[in-house]
Amino acid sequence: DCVAVVTVVDNIAPTATCQNITIQLNAGGTASISAAQIDGGSTDNCTVASMSASQISFDCTDLGANTVTLTVTDQSGNQSTCNATVTVVDNILPQITCPANITVNNDAGICGAVVNYAAPVGTDNCAGSTTTRTAGLASGSLFPVGTTTVTYLVTDASGNTANCSFNVTVNDNEAPTLTCPANITVNVDAGSCGAVVNYPAPTANDNCGNATISRTVGPASGATFPLGTTVVAYEITHG
Repeated sequence: DCVAVVTVVDNIAPTATCQNITIQLNAGGTASISAAQIDGGSTDNCTVASMSASQISFDCTDLGANTVTLTVTDQSGNQSTCNATVTVVDNILPQITCPANITVNNDAGICGAVVNYAAPVGTDNCAGSTTTRTAGLASGSLFPVGTTTVTYLVTDASGNTANCSFNVTVNDNEAPTLTCPANITVNVDAGSCGAVVNYPAPTANDNCGNATISRTVGPASGATFPLGTTVVAYEITHG
């Protein structure tokens, strides 16, 4: 008798087939893949034992296209590789929080008020976001009487945007001032039981320049005033 040992050796490498994928960064600015995700149907004449990827973790520095190598190993240790493109995208919106609405009274003698506020700064899962004011006035500016809406916009490195707004309301609580002419004493006109009296108009002052003067009691300047004392009164109101 004799015995022959027949050894069958598999020296045929597997066929590595890749597929391109796109992945999304999370709110923490990271993402990960498995080798199976970039496998496009790799095969072997026997059995594929394992697959590995050259890179499985990604972050903000990997935005865009990344070449990842897939290594396919069969049960005999034969290997083949292929390259896949892993495109990393960031669709996470940045965040921005504006201060609360602000209400103040006007500065003395001014039709407005200087208002300071903490300008918001946006945040994002990736570095490189920029924050700009798109409406309203900067902190420390003279805000006019009324309501001014201030808006800030944050834009991240991938072009995602978010905005916030708040209102700055300046109330005009400064009363206008009115100065009447001095008391007037005249004699009656000849042949009349009274006298035509001309008097200067009262002078008014208002921080916003929109006050209205109206006569509420007594005749107008240039009218005939009767004998005796006549009270003339004027009133001033905000416009």
